[in-house]
Amino acid sequence: MVLISKQQKRLVYSYLFEEGVIVVKKDTHLKKHQHVDVPNLNVMCIMKTLVSKKFVSEMFCWNWYYFAITKEGVKFLSQYLGISENVLPKTFKSQPKKPGEEDERREERRGYGQRRGRGRGTRARGARTEEHEQKAETPVEQAPVAPEAKAQFYLSNKTEVN
Repeated sequence: MVLISKQQKRLVYSYLFEEGVIVVKKDTHLKKHQHVDVPNLNVMCIMKTLVSKKFVSEMFCWNWYYFAITKEGVKFLSQYLGISENVLPKTFKSQPKKPGEEDERREERRGYGQRRGRGRGTRARGARTEEHEQKAETPVEQAPVAPEAKAQFYLSNKTEVN
């Protein structure tokens, strides 16, 4: 059991609320977390309790924990820290778009050729053409099996060869 002071908990909560995400290395012996002045083990324990209450979502990859705050977590942390509900974490804020930027991106995404797609054509995914249907109707001939291959198969299974 790890004893965590209210000051440490408040530091982690305020950082999480400000950024919206927190990254924690899976190393219990680190003296201090890389972003917050709290021992790494304490940050791991605090985040584990928030995950169990569904205030944060957790993802683990290559010995790093990635925690992202949820909507319920925003409500809880704003109430706990005494912040108005109008203030949101950075991950919840949308970036202002510059005029004309949308059109440039659309032109960059456009595929080569006359159509907009990426060479998939106009047919729906999984639709078959007449060519494919004709090929499917013709029976498939099985390749002849060499007698030596049959003999080796039967010998390996310890049965008699006819």
